[in-house]
Amino acid sequence: MGRGRPALLVLALGLVACAAPTAPPPTTAALITPPPETAAAVRPTATRVPLTATSEPTPTATPAPTLIQLTTGECCTQPFWSPDGAQVWFIDRPPDTGVTGVWAVDPAAPLTPSLVTERVGAFSPDGTLIAYPVGDRTVVERIADGEMWDVPAAGRAIQFSPDGQWIAWQVASGTENFDRRLVEIWISRLDGSEPARVAQLFGGSLSGWMPDSQRLLITQRNTPGLPTTLGVFDPVSNTFQGLATGDFLRGISVSTDGRWLAYTRQFSGDAELDGIWIQPIEGGEPLRLTLYGAYRWRPDGRLLLLPLDPGAPAQRVVLVDAATGQTEEAIDPNETPLRILGGDWALSPDGRRIVFVNAVDRNLWLASLP
Repeated sequence: MGRGRPALLVLALGLVACAAPTAPPPTTAALITPPPETAAAVRPTATRVPLTATSEPTPTATPAPTLIQLTTGECCTQPFWSPDGAQVWFIDRPPDTGVTGVWAVDPAAPLTPSLVTERVGAFSPDGTLIAYPVGDRTVVERIADGEMWDVPAAGRAIQFSPDGQWIAWQVASGTENFDRRLVEIWISRLDGSEPARVAQLFGGSLSGWMPDSQRLLITQRNTPGLPTTLGVFDPVSNTFQGLATGDFLRGISVSTDGRWLAYTRQFSGDAELDGIWIQPIEGGEPLRLTLYGAYRWRPDGRLLLLPLDPGAPAQRVVLVDAATGQTEEAIDPNETPLRILGGDWALSPDGRRIVFVNAVDRNLWLASLP
């Protein structure tokens, strides 16, 4: 029997349409009400270059990825990587300890987990801080020494900026009628000082920070009845750069270099519009992928995609070129069968390893990428 899993907060981590996506001008006038308190599966064909040697070298076969079991006892859920990529962190309550919290396992020394913190919440980019609600308070705690302080999010979830110097959160006018509610976007410094309402969005939400830690990725509805617009908002200049338009935009994810935006469009009623789209942020036409599934960005600017293939005996893993949409098989399911439970997986910071909950034994396993 597997151990019980506590009902816990979903981690907010640096780890899921009526008109066709268009590429608007790089910068447009802000369509946000300025608040009074503004803040001061084929590899692309390559051209063959003639060799000067009299014979070609013998190709070296790429070894099949290895699989390593990291935990036992049907233990874990929501795995993610430590910021340095040295450990896999996950939520668990080992029966021999009875301690619920975030645990860690080193892939170089598997099957020996250790406790990171008994708190469950949103980690800072460097992994030294964790934010969590305490009633109507939002607390930030330093894990090493337990020092903690309140930030003015009043029990709401916060998002740390990539440089760890700022936090952002949203305040909604209500929980019902998402398309008509008014949402305020707030930011403050890490210690909670200098809080400021930087935007008011109609029927929108905060999706996260851009990699530069200065701009925010948001959705908003300019006028009731019009589709949602996804784009980049600059709180200092109060400008909004629209990138995509359409209802039911999900899975919004920006590449680590800030050049590309991936998102999923659903329920448009047009099979040619629904699917995964990649949009160049600095201008250009959006690209619709032919595959559909879960995805994460690699540091090299390629999208790692797990295609949805119901009934398949094992999971394919594909790399997608953001500029062309061409794909390359990263893991052959016939050689390295991955069976991922409920889409519970995470990509390492260097993009070279996948950790996942194994659907066969419900333990954490690690797969290396070639």
